[in-house]
Amino acid sequence: MRRAVPGFLRRALVLRKDAPVLCLSSQACCLKDMDHQEPSRSAVYGDYRSQCLLPLITLAVRTSNWDATRKVSFRECVRLYGRSQSVGLFALLIQSFLPRRIREVRCLIHRIVDYCGNAGPELFELAPMLVRNMGGSMTLLQVYAAVVRIFVESSMFEDALLAYIEAKKVGVEPRLCNFLLKCLVKGNQIMYARSLFDDMKSFGPSPNVYSYSILMSMYTHGERLCLKEAHELLCEMEMNGVKPNAAIYGTYLYGLCRARQVTSAWDFLQKLFQRGYPCNSYCFNAVIHGFCSEGQFEELTEVFDGMKKCGVAPDVHTYSILVDGLCKQGYLMTGWNVISGMTRNGISPNLVTYSSLLHGLCKTGKVEWACEIFKWLKEQGFKHDQITYSIVLHGCCQHLDLEIVYDLWNDMIQHDFAPDVYDYTNLIYALCRHRYLEEALGVFELMLENGVSPNIVTCTVLVDSFSKEGLISEAFLFLDKVRQLGIVPNLCTYRVIINGLCRVNKSNDVWGIFADMIKRGYVPDVVLYSIIIDGFVKALKLGEAYRLYHKMLDEEIEPNIFTYTSLINGLCHDDRLPDVMELEKHMIGKGLVPDKIVYTSVIACYCRRSNMKSAIGMLREMERQGLSPDAFVYTCLISGFGKVLAMDGANLMLKEMESKNLTPTVVTYTALIIGYLKTGDEGKAHMVYKSMLQAGITPDAKLSCILGFSNGEDDSEHSHEAKEVL
Repeated sequence: MRRAVPGFLRRALVLRKDAPVLCLSSQACCLKDMDHQEPSRSAVYGDYRSQCLLPLITLAVRTSNWDATRKVSFRECVRLYGRSQSVGLFALLIQSFLPRRIREVRCLIHRIVDYCGNAGPELFELAPMLVRNMGGSMTLLQVYAAVVRIFVESSMFEDALLAYIEAKKVGVEPRLCNFLLKCLVKGNQIMYARSLFDDMKSFGPSPNVYSYSILMSMYTHGERLCLKEAHELLCEMEMNGVKPNAAIYGTYLYGLCRARQVTSAWDFLQKLFQRGYPCNSYCFNAVIHGFCSEGQFEELTEVFDGMKKCGVAPDVHTYSILVDGLCKQGYLMTGWNVISGMTRNGISPNLVTYSSLLHGLCKTGKVEWACEIFKWLKEQGFKHDQITYSIVLHGCCQHLDLEIVYDLWNDMIQHDFAPDVYDYTNLIYALCRHRYLEEALGVFELMLENGVSPNIVTCTVLVDSFSKEGLISEAFLFLDKVRQLGIVPNLCTYRVIINGLCRVNKSNDVWGIFADMIKRGYVPDVVLYSIIIDGFVKALKLGEAYRLYHKMLDEEIEPNIFTYTSLINGLCHDDRLPDVMELEKHMIGKGLVPDKIVYTSVIACYCRRSNMKSAIGMLREMERQGLSPDAFVYTCLISGFGKVLAMDGANLMLKEMESKNLTPTVVTYTALIIGYLKTGDEGKAHMVYKSMLQAGITPDAKLSCILGFSNGEDDSEHSHEAKEVL
C-alpha cells in the first residue's frame, strides 16, 4: 500500500507556526476587529458592561441556565477582565453543565476557540489553563477532543490535525483517532487521512479494526476506486494480527462489485465462508447488488444457496436489492412475485421495496397499476414519503390526465410534503404536454413565490412548449428572464430553441443561436447537428444541409441514423437518386441499418422515377430487415404502377396491402382510379370508386375534381390533372 510522506503531520505544524488567524464566525470576526481599535466608549460604559456581565455569569453558574449563558461572550470577558480571569469564569460555566449537558459544554469551548481563531500557540496555552481551573472536572484530552470536533465541524481539517498532534503529547485514545480519521475521509481529505493512519501505525495508538474499516471505506466508496490499496489493506491487517470483521469484508466486496468485478467478488465471498471467516447479510447483499446491476440474475440462485449454507437469512434489504434490480431491468412481474414471496417467508416489505416497483411501473408506462399499488399501500397502513409521491407524480405527469395529476398533487400537499424542483418540473411538463402553457407559467411563478429555485430542466420544458406553439420570440424573452435568476441555457436548451426555429421555418436564425452556443463553450453534438440538418431539409435548403453534414465529418462527429434519414429523405424528394445510393452505402459502411423512413423515401423516389422493379426490390429488402411497410408505402407503389399503366401490379399491391390488414386511404383509391382512367378502363375506375364509398371513404377535393364533381372550390391544379386524365 502506498504510504504518505513520513512526518507530514509534524511538518504541517512547523509550516503553521506563524499562520494567519482564521475566524470561525462572522460575529467572532467582527469582535476581533474591535480588539485592534481604540476604545470609542467611555470608562463608565465599561463599568456598566462589567456590572451587567457579572450578574449574568453568576445567574448562569448557579442555575445552569443556558439562555443566560449563551449571552456571555469569551471575547467580551477578556476585554473586561483579562484572559486569566475570563478562563476561570468559563471554567465555572462549563462545570455548571457537566457531566450531562455535553452540547452546552462544547458550545462554551467553541467560544474560546473562536477567540483564538485557529490551532495556534494561544489556544494551546488557554486549554491547559481551562483544565487547571476546572479542578479535574475535565481532562486536557477531553478538551482537545472537543477542540478537534469544533475544527472538523468548521471544515478546518488542518487545524484539527494540529490540535490532534497537541493532544498526543498527553496521550490520545483510539476513539479520538478514529473520529478524526472518519471525519477526514468524509471530508474527502484523502492525503490527511492517509497521513494520520500512517502516524497511528508509526507512533500509536495502533489502528484497530474500526480504523481499518474507515480506510477500507475510503478506498472503495471514494470518487477514485482504489482496489489495489484495499486488497493490500486486508493483507496488512492479517500481518499485524488484526482480524477483519464482516463489515470490512462487505465493504471490500462492495468495491469489487463497483469495479464490475462481480464474479471475483462472488469467488472471494465463497472462499470466506468455506474458510469460516466472518460474513453476514451485508457481504451477500453487496454481491447480490453487483449481479443485479449487471443484469446477471441467473447467478443469484447460487448466491441465495450460499446464504443458506452459511446460515445467513436474507433480510428485507436483500429482497429490496433484488426487487430493485429486477424492476430496473424491466422484469416487473418477477419483482412483484419476489415481494409476494417475502410476505410468505415472514419478511415484511418496506416502503423502499415498493418504491422500486413503483419506479419500474412508471418508467415502463404502467402508471395505472402503479397508482393502484400506491392506493393499496395507503390502505395497508403505509405512510408514503416524498420519494414515493414524487415517483408516482412523475409517472402521472408523463402519461395520465391532468385531473389525476392534480388529485395526487393536492394529496401530497395535504400530507405536509413541500414539492421540490423535481415535482414542480413534472407538473409544468404535464401542463405543457396538454398544451396549457399559460397554466404552466403560472406554476412557474408559484414555484418562485414558494422559494423553490427552478433548474435548467424546468426552463427547457417551458422553452420547448413556447417553441411548439410557434412562440419563438416569447421563448427568447423567457430565457432572458431566467438568466436573471442565474440559470444559463445548456446544450439541451439550445437543441430545443434551434428545433423550434426549424419548426417555424426560421432556419436563417439558426446560425445566430449556434454561434451564441459555441461562444458559451458548448460543443455541438450529433443530435444538434441532426436537428439543424433536418430543419434545412424541410426548408428545402438541401445544399446547406449537405454542407453541414460534411462539416460534421470534418469535425469527426459521427452522423447517426437520424442524420442519414433526414438527408436521404431530402435527396429523394429532390430526385437525386445517385446521391441517395452513395449516402446509403456510406451509412451501411458505418454499421448503421436503414430504418423504415429511409426505405420509404427510396421506394417513393423509385416510384416517381417509374422504376418499379427497383421499388419492389427495395420493398422486399425492407421486409427482410424485419420492417413492415405501411399504407403510405403501398400507396406509392400503386401510384407508380398506375403511372406505367401496369394495373395488374397495382392490383397485386392492393391485395398484398389488404392481406396485411392495412386500410387503403382516399389517396390509395385515387391512385387506382387515375391509373384505370389513364388506361381507358372507366368501368374498373368506377368499380374502384364504388368500393371506396362502400368502405366509408369520402372523395377529397382532388378526386372530386378528377371525376368531374363540383365541390364549390376552384382548384386549378386538380382541374388540369383531370383534363390530362380524361
